[in-house]
Formats: sequence, C-alpha cells, structure tokens
Amino acid sequence: MNTTVVANVTYDESGGFSVRECKTIRTGTSAYSATGGEKALTKLVSFLRKKQIETVVLSIHTPCFFPLDTVFPKNISDTTFDAHCRAEAGFLLSKPGEYMHDNIPYTLKPEQRPVRKHLVFYYPDTLFGLLHHRLRAFCSISDATLYLKPMIRSVAATLQPFALLEIEHEYATFSAGSNGELEHFSYWRLNHQNDAEYFALRELMINPHYKQHPIYITGNLSLDKSFIERLSDAAGKILSPLNLVDLYAMENNAPSSCCTPIELKALSAAFVNLCDRKTS
Repeated sequence: MNTTVVANVTYDESGGFSVRECKTIRTGTSAYSATGGEKALTKLVSFLRKKQIETVVLSIHTPCFFPLDTVFPKNISDTTFDAHCRAEAGFLLSKPGEYMHDNIPYTLKPEQRPVRKHLVFYYPDTLFGLLHHRLRAFCSISDATLYLKPMIRSVAATLQPFALLEIEHEYATFSAGSNGELEHFSYWRLNHQNDAEYFALRELMINPHYKQHPIYITGNLSLDKSFIERLSDAAGKILSPLNLVDLYAMENNAPSSCCTPIELKALSAAFVNLCDRKTS
C-alpha cells in the first residue's frame, strides 16, 4: 500500500455523525517498512502535528492475513480467549508468535449454546509493531486492527440485513449479516479477475437468501465500473458501491467523498472507534 488516509468522525446528538477529516497522504505501509522508513513516516507525523491529533486508531491493510472460523465457550474471559486464539495460531501458522489476531463473533444461535462461533483474523505483527514504535513519541495509539474488522462492523452497525463483497487483486471476501451481527464470511485467494466473478456468483447461488439483502461492494477491483456491471448482470442484483457517508447520512466536511477503498478503511476504523466510545 502506497497511501495512508487519516479520517476523523465526530458525533453530535442533534446533528448525527460528521466527517471532519479524510486526508490522503502519499506514503504508505510499503514505505514505512522499507529502508529509510523514517522519512516516509515524517509525512504522517507532520500531518498529525499540524492537525493536533493526539490519539489514533491504526487500521492497516497487511500484505497477507488468515481468517479462521472457530468456536469458543460463550462465557469466556478476555485473557482466556486470547490464550485460545494463540493456541489456535500454533496449529495454523509456522511462526505463530509473529502474528496478531482480531475477532468478530458470529450471531449466537440457540443450538450453539454454551459455545459461540467466532471469525478470527491472524496477520503479521511486524508493521504494527514498527508503527507503534515510531508513532508513540508523537501520539497515543488507542487501538490497532486489521482493516476488515471495522469495515464489516461499520456496515453491520446499520442493524439492517446486509451483504458486503470486497474484491482486491489478490483475494476476495464476502460478509453477510443482520441485526448488527455477522452471520456468514467467505474468503478466496484469486489468480485472475475472472476468479472473483466466479466465486462471488457461486456464493450467491449457494446462499440465495443473501440476494434479498442490499449488496455493497468495495475493494480495488470495484473501481472498475464495467466489472461491477458485469457482476450485477450475472447476479441479477444491483451491487452498490459501499459509501459510509451515504449509508449513515453523515455530514461530510472533507473535500473528498470518502468512498474510495483506502478511504473507507480509515473511515470505518474512525466510525467504529467512535461508536465503541459512545456505548462504553
């Protein structure tokens, strides 16, 4: 990734959600971790200082990640949950100590009690550790997460049925849920753009009830309008580009529309963090 986006979302009881900042900085994770990364990071630090931003949430698009469906006891402490995730990593990864993890619980079904199914993401911790080390002198890092967690949660937070198709050059994901919770997640590695069309259509054929939900699409391949049109025609369903500003009727005071894939990652993280603080 060669760009970084800094997003700021506020909430007012009378006016609702507002986007105060959505700034793209022309340097990204590939530059931060390369030789001479300090120079690249200076651009980010300079912007944070200029805007007097003292606390940030890191949401990063890592080169690779590994999703895993697993089941844990329903009533489990955070410490025990973390220990279980690390134990699972030992079976999945050759160097489990070099990975972080996030999770999203699936909808709790009656037949699952007293256990609950979770979607766990494992991803390398090198970049997170590097950014935390370099940024901590300038600001406080309140949270760090793989971008998919806040993206899925931000769409689910509408409390309406949804399906989210994300198509990148290397992989595609499909998420679906309702009532604010995740019900389904699929992930595929891609060798060609045509693979994305195949897997997306196959997903809707296997789970036809999700065609009744609004289907949002994002990811770098979603910028290809002809691709979206072909996929919509084949699916017999309009796929709507994901736009949180429209989805939540946010007031947008930023020059950008905040709807490109990289902007959505930052905006989702800021939005979810604000919602968590509101309910805590």
